[in-house]
Amino acid sequence: MGKVYTLSLQVYRNTYTEDYQNIIVINMMPDGPLRNIVRRIQTPILSPFETPSDCMNKRCALVLIGGHNCSKNNYMTENDIPNLFSFLTSNGYAIDTNITKMMTKSGITMNDNKLICFISH
Repeated sequence: MGKVYTLSLQVYRNTYTEDYQNIIVINMMPDGPLRNIVRRIQTPILSPFETPSDCMNKRCALVLIGGHNCSKNNYMTENDIPNLFSFLTSNGYAIDTNITKMMTKSGITMNDNKLICFISH
């Protein structure tokens, strides 16, 4: 087995529309075809009551792009999970259900993100 990656949902505030959405993020730049749809972005603070120093460790994220609108600037959301799983399995990635179950049952949260699954390539 190669590297293990974590896919999760992170709350993101769209500064143009001022709405919130859960975008799909990955913990590190992946190897293989998935790398082509991952972009590093600066994430805005979630609330006007937060200061940039409060969330410095959350200011950068590796997001998956090409969501349901198939736009390079469209971040994948929970609505794109079925298509993402299809992409992953078609491109040689394995979804590790055992580690995912273990971490889900542990109740541990990672950076306040909601765990989707662990994958390897």
